[in-house]
Amino acid sequence: MESQNIDVLIKDFADNKAMALFLGAGCDLTKTYPEGERYEHLRDPKVIESNSLSWKNLLNELMQNACIDDNDINAIEKISSNSLKAAILKNKLGSSYIPVIQNWLYSHCNHRVLLDSYKYYKKYQESPSVENLKEVPFGTLFVLAEIILRQDSIKAVFTQNYNNYLTEAINILLENDKKDGNNSYGLRQKLEPIDVYDGWQDNPFNKDCLLIYHVHGYIPPQSELLPKKESNHIVLSDEEFYQLSKDIFSWQNVAQLNYLSHYTCIMLGLSLEDMTSLRLLRYANIEKSSERVYWIRGNDGENTTLRLLTEYYESQHVCVVNDADGYVNLYHKLLTEIKNKTPKK
Repeated sequence: MESQNIDVLIKDFADNKAMALFLGAGCDLTKTYPEGERYEHLRDPKVIESNSLSWKNLLNELMQNACIDDNDINAIEKISSNSLKAAILKNKLGSSYIPVIQNWLYSHCNHRVLLDSYKYYKKYQESPSVENLKEVPFGTLFVLAEIILRQDSIKAVFTQNYNNYLTEAINILLENDKKDGNNSYGLRQKLEPIDVYDGWQDNPFNKDCLLIYHVHGYIPPQSELLPKKESNHIVLSDEEFYQLSKDIFSWQNVAQLNYLSHYTCIMLGLSLEDMTSLRLLRYANIEKSSERVYWIRGNDGENTTLRLLTEYYESQHVCVVNDADGYVNLYHKLLTEIKNKTPKK
């Protein structure tokens, strides 16, 4: 099942519609790691499968650090709600749960990992193809960073991820482009991505800033101080999801609703199954914005499931974009079109 909405999305890119990106954990996943002894333990297919940067595997990491016995582990695994599992594990770990998440995030991906991964991405840039992109560690993350650099109509990014991977990927692309003397990114050659976690800033500091809003909180690498708890609310457990959902006037909800109501919005790496996302989409629908909301998703289900999901979300005025060859093909296709775009009449 292949969506025709991709042609509409490509036209919106060509027309330089003012845009915002909404990102989930799917943007950070990888199927491979760079060559070399440093990554040998991560290159094992079984390890990649069990340690990929997914919500499920984050919960597994919390479970391994919670000092609970096998009976408790088996009982927790039987609970169907991930946010309830997280609440139980957070209660067991106490204040140490954030350092556990921090260590897990940055042991799998950090500045060094992304620098080494860029060597593979450069080969893809020199010879772009879906096959070459699949060989790039964190390839879709780099594609996303390059789309942001080439599409200056992207005005803000909202991410549910705690990490700084996107900021790192953007900076690595900029630094290497400058080193090579290419000036590939035009108006965004001096772009400065800024991770925001403590409030909505309607006006960027200057035109060269891109604000990346961490709506579920921000956890920096170990080389940086953790933000103060009062200004950085980590959304992990069912209680925190409930509080965020209930407080429609929180900065996270107000900022997202503003962009959903007035900008062309593109959702990537999201399942759109959580209560907060669905409620925001419904509120935006009530506002009857003339701008479109796109949901980029992989073709990872049965055709009947995809059809039913597409029918439902399009009834909520969400344009579902999928590709029979999967989301890697979609990312490649979008970047190719953006690099070659000319305004369409």
